Amino acid sequence: MKAFFTRTLALALTLILLSPSPSSADQPHSTLLFADQSKITGKVLNIHLKDKILNLKSPSLRGKAQLNTSQLLEISLPGKARELDSDHYALATIKQHFRDSHQDTLRGRLVNLDENTITLDTWYAGELTLKRSLVHSLDIFTHSPNFYAGPNGPDGWTSASGKLEDNWTFKNRSMISKSHHGVARQIAIPERAKISLTASWKNAPYFRIFFLSTDGKSQSPQSAYSLNVRQNRLTLHRSSNGQRTIEVFNEAVRNLSELEQSTFTIYLDRSPEGKNAVYLDDKRIATWADVNDKSPTGEWLQIIPNRNTPLKISNISVNQWDGIFPLSQQDHDDKKDLESTAPKLDGQEIRLSNGDIVIGNIKNIDKDLAHLDTSFGKVEVPLRHMKNIMLADMEDEDLMESRDIRAWFHEGGYVTIRMESFDGKNIKGYSQVYGEATFQVEAFSRLQFNIWRPELEAARLGGDSDDW
Repeated sequence: MKAFFTRTLALALTLILLSPSPSSADQPHSTLLFADQSKITGKVLNIHLKDKILNLKSPSLRGKAQLNTSQLLEISLPGKARELDSDHYALATIKQHFRDSHQDTLRGRLVNLDENTITLDTWYAGELTLKRSLVHSLDIFTHSPNFYAGPNGPDGWTSASGKLEDNWTFKNRSMISKSHHGVARQIAIPERAKISLTASWKNAPYFRIFFLSTDGKSQSPQSAYSLNVRQNRLTLHRSSNGQRTIEVFNEAVRNLSELEQSTFTIYLDRSPEGKNAVYLDDKRIATWADVNDKSPTGEWLQIIPNRNTPLKISNISVNQWDGIFPLSQQDHDDKKDLESTAPKLDGQEIRLSNGDIVIGNIKNIDKDLAHLDTSFGKVEVPLRHMKNIMLADMEDEDLMESRDIRAWFHEGGYVTIRMESFDGKNIKGYSQVYGEATFQVEAFSRLQFNIWRPELEAARLGGDSDDW
C-alpha cells in the first residue's frame, strides 16, 4: 500500500510539473495587423526595428516565427490602466511633429518645472524630464483624465434599439450603420475638450451628433448638444431638462452634399470665459461663447443616422484641449506682429481651478506644493489647485525618425518613441522630448508602426473600398 501511494504521489507531481503554468498558458496574446490586412495572434518575444525583425510565438504557427516589420501596422495589447497614487495628475501635451496633426501626451505627478525642463514622475517610465521648448501645454487634474480614440470594436458601444449588431457593423476601426438607429458610448468629456470624428456617406449627409447627452438609449435625449448635418447645412441645438431647446447656430456649408467624407471637430470650453467652435475639414464653420455652460451634464456621445442609407464613422477622438483654436496663416502672421509689440509678462500665467490667475515663476516643487515668486511676493500653491500652466511659445520642433512608433495608453492619448529594443515587457527608446527612457509595455493598449509612411495610411484605416 505504501508503495502504491508513493507511485501515485510521484505521478501527480510529474503531471503538475509537465502542465503549462497559468502565467504562460493563460497569458492573453497580442494581435498583429499588417498592411495587407493579415492578422496574427501570439506572444511577441522581441522586436529589432533597426533590422526590421519581430520574433513571435503563435499557437497558429510552428515554433518561433521571425517576421518582417516593414508592413506592420500595429500590435494590439492586453491589459488595463493603472492608477497613479497622487493628489494631482499633470498632463503634458507635446508639440506636433512637422506637418503632422498628432500631439503626444504624457501624464504623471509634476515634480519639477524650471526654465528648460518639466519633470513628471510616472508609474510606467519612472521620472521623465521633458524638454520644455517641445511641450505645448501643461494641465493639472485632480483625477487622471480618460480620453478616447476609436472605434476599436463593439465593446463599450450601445444602440438605442438595444440590439447593436442589428444596427451597426464594426470593422477596421470603423463602424457602419445598417438602419436609422443610433450608436452611443459613455465618455467622460473634459471641461475643455476636442471632439473629432470622420463621417463617410453615400448620396448626401443626413445625421446627428449628440454630445454631453444624458441618455445614450434615446434617439432624442432631453439634455444634450445636437449637431445636425443635413445636406449643405449645419445646425447646433442645446437642450436641457425642463428648459426649451436653444438654437446655438445655423450655418450653410457650400458643397458639403457633393462630398462623400468629411471630418467634424468640436472645440468645447465650458468655463465661464470659454469659447467654442465647430470645424469642418480644418475650416471654422461657427463659434459661440459667453455660455458658462454647466448644462447639459451627460457623458454620452451619440451618432444617429436620419436615413437608412449607410453611414460610416471612423477616427473618433475625445481629448483634452488647451483652449486655443487652430490658427490660419493670417492668424499666424497677426500673432507674430502682436507678440513683437506686446509687453513681456514677468513670469508664467498660472490658472487655478477656481478661476484665479497668478503671474509668477515656479521656483521649486516640494511635496505637491509649488513655490512661486510673484510681483506681490512669494506664495505657495498646492498642485491640486492648479488648472493650467501657460508655457512660453519657444521655436522648437520634434523630428520624425524612421523607427518611431506611436504607443497608445490605456487611458487614451499616446506617446511617440524611437524604439531601440523591445523584449516583450519593456520598450527602450528615445525622443528629443524626454531623451532615453524605458517604458513598461503594460501601460499601452496598442503600438503603431511605420507611422510616417503615408502610403500605408489607407491600410491603417481599413482601406478605401466601396463595399461598405
